[in-house]
Amino acid sequence: MTFLKRRWLMLFFLALLVVGSLIYSRWSTRTLSVHIGKPYELVVKDSSFPVEDKTAIYPGDPDDPEDPPRPGSTWISSPTVIDFDDPAHGFKLPPTVFGAITYANKKVSTLTTSPMSETLPFTQALDRLVTVQDTLKSRGWKVEPLDNNDWFIVDSADERERLRAKLFDQAVGIDLYVPGQYSLLLLIKCYARCDKGEPEAAKYLIDISVGRDRSGA
Repeated sequence: MTFLKRRWLMLFFLALLVVGSLIYSRWSTRTLSVHIGKPYELVVKDSSFPVEDKTAIYPGDPDDPEDPPRPGSTWISSPTVIDFDDPAHGFKLPPTVFGAITYANKKVSTLTTSPMSETLPFTQALDRLVTVQDTLKSRGWKVEPLDNNDWFIVDSADERERLRAKLFDQAVGIDLYVPGQYSLLLLIKCYARCDKGEPEAAKYLIDISVGRDRSGA
């Protein structure tokens, strides 16, 4: 085989590798485009995530025209980017393998997910928590006016250590909202190896739950 042929063959295989990588990237992580109140049909249309394949359908009553089949819940178990696609208060989360959507009257009623695809050590989990909090702040989410409810304040080493100590006993969360539209719980918890005597072995998980704002604000 001549040098020129070998060179073209190498370029051909390199091109195949690049194309394959792009295809893998496109299909290995899907996007679920959703917000509270969005019709199921639009969730299907706007998402690369296989919504119909991952949705449990309530069968309804075949003898009752007022009780037709309808979507009950959509479940996430493969790498998925959640795109909360409200034009004013929307946000995207890092890929996750945890999540569920419930529906009422064929519209999104609740979203439960995580900005993580696996549990993480405290420092990494806290960095992810701060990033999500900053994103929500920038998109106009506000702290709901409840007792002992405020943004996570973890700027200093002492503040971070106080939060870590608290997480060995309980989950810690804050309630956010967009008045008249949405409510959101941002919560961090120690999920595995939660032994105070071996704190560096502990693993943490962040939960996000979104629903309709019912504060009356």
